[in-house]
Amino acid sequence: MNHAESIGIIGGADGPTAIFITGHPGIWFWAAALLAGFVLLAIGAALYRHRK
Repeated sequence: MNHAESIGIIGGADGPTAIFITGHPGIWFWAAALLAGFVLLAIGAALYRHRK
């Protein structure tokens, strides 16, 4: 049986970012979501340092 999973990230300049997860995620799905979160945090930190 095939399983479908997806991640949706919704965000804007004037509000918080929301992450929606559908399906029954396995370990690789969580690893990808965690990696995406770290990438977003790194980009945010780099932009914050650049503005100072």
